[in-house]
Amino acid sequence: METILKNKTCSAKIFSKGAELKSLCVNGRELMWSADPAFWANTSPLLFPMIGTLKGGKTLINGKEYAISKHGFVRDFEHTAEQITDDTAVFSLSQNETTKAMYPFDFKFTIKYELTENGVKITQTVKNNSSEEMPYCIGCHPAFAAPGEFTDYRLEFPETETANIPNYNKVTGVYEPNNRRVIIENSKTMPLNHEMFYNDVLYMEHPASRSVSLLDKENKGVRVDFPDFTGLGIWQFKDAPFLCIEPWCSSQDFEDCSGVFAEKQGIEILGAGEEKSYVYTISAV
Repeated sequence: METILKNKTCSAKIFSKGAELKSLCVNGRELMWSADPAFWANTSPLLFPMIGTLKGGKTLINGKEYAISKHGFVRDFEHTAEQITDDTAVFSLSQNETTKAMYPFDFKFTIKYELTENGVKITQTVKNNSSEEMPYCIGCHPAFAAPGEFTDYRLEFPETETANIPNYNKVTGVYEPNNRRVIIENSKTMPLNHEMFYNDVLYMEHPASRSVSLLDKENKGVRVDFPDFTGLGIWQFKDAPFLCIEPWCSSQDFEDCSGVFAEKQGIEILGAGEEKSYVYTISAV
């Protein structure tokens, strides 16, 4: 099912499968990646209860071994439309037999899209309907169009940043904590080029900023605000004309992790019956 939202300045298209934002136009300008399968056939998948991959493809939850699919499973299922108005849409997903085989908890995942004057406010809410603590990762994976010469683009942060990022091992699918490189040092500006993404995602574990803007040489682009997220992934398919700006809580596994899901770096944990919301916004600049 396709849902279209509109207000005076913005429009958005959302698919019920994965509750995925597929288009966001502000004053006629499309901000999102087109999902061209020649590069990457997604636009903005949602990440829960896993981000990235697990060490050895498995993890321990309450002493039992589980295999949670890459980036979790909420992106793979049809979501229930709970509320649709002209400028707002709310979708949800709860556990089922398939999710329980990967992740043994009862939960409700809700996502709300609300158009603003120059973009969209997105609220993800997780509720633990189990009788025990529930650990989870949560994040988002929006891809923004970046046509033309990619070196004309840059990332601008409001705070001075230094990021010594862990290397992603493409063979093992995990981060190497003792193998790092600096991608930004004592600066608010990160120049961009395709080559910096040839070894996959750049993971800023603890950025000082809670927003970032992707800008071209004319200072036009998109801003992502992520006040409720602790980390930031930055990714691009090889030589593609887009950039993903990904607010995360937790990440894929590190090489030295214990293998216990609740002990993952940056993991979120909800007590029985508790819920927590995470807001981020996408705005035209």
